[in-house]
Amino acid sequence: MRTASINAADIAHRIVGSGPVLTLLHAGIADSRMWRPQFREFAEAHSVLSLDLRGFGQTKMPAGSYAHYRDLKGLLEHLGISRTVLVGASMSGAVAIDFTLTHPRNVAALILVDSALSGHECTDAQVTTVWEATEKLVRNGRFEEAVAMEVKLWVAGPNRDLDEVDPEIRQLVREMILPTYAIPPGLATEEGLEPPAIDRLGEIDAPTLVIVGEHDARYIQETADILAAGIPGARKEAVSGAAHLPSLERPQEFNRLVRAFLAQTGLA
Repeated sequence: MRTASINAADIAHRIVGSGPVLTLLHAGIADSRMWRPQFREFAEAHSVLSLDLRGFGQTKMPAGSYAHYRDLKGLLEHLGISRTVLVGASMSGAVAIDFTLTHPRNVAALILVDSALSGHECTDAQVTTVWEATEKLVRNGRFEEAVAMEVKLWVAGPNRDLDEVDPEIRQLVREMILPTYAIPPGLATEEGLEPPAIDRLGEIDAPTLVIVGEHDARYIQETADILAAGIPGARKEAVSGAAHLPSLERPQEFNRLVRAFLAQTGLA
């Protein structure tokens, strides 16, 4: 991993392969390590850029206000990348959407994986209950209890048992989440896109693939439907046997969907 000073943060990143640029943005319960099953295969035909967003992995969270989509713009400019396919998972799906709305000429295509969406309020009690409980646990320093709840909800999904998921995946996600709990509350403030993306999906003209895990939470399933209906020409695909991280749980199926989409859009 190399670092680049972007908007007062040292953004850790790596590039492998050669060809058109494919940028991998990690989930909020992960860091760039979640893309391990994709690096080698995608690098056969692309320059694959992955990064740790501020506060994740090897990128520390500095004090102050920030926006992940602005950091992404700064990193791409630093690397001399003017156009890329964006692959955004979970939290970073929202980042990819916000970036696309702000810098449409820089986006060749958009792949949204179990994506969030700015402006879409969560009314799924299975999710909000865990959010509230883990926030309280983290405030009280009970990190192991918090991470166990998050792994159960997101890695297994609300309606599966943990033992249905590879223990190595569960352990990797645990390792990726735990450091984020140590960030002092109030250290930094994320600035959202205004107006939020949910009201602007019709502006997106990049070819878009929406991927969702079969066992993910209802809130994420609903978001996938909103994205597929709201982004012109978007296509939705479900990955069976996976919850919130299909790239880890079902890498062969995930990679096949991505490569087929890129081939169909002339970006393979």
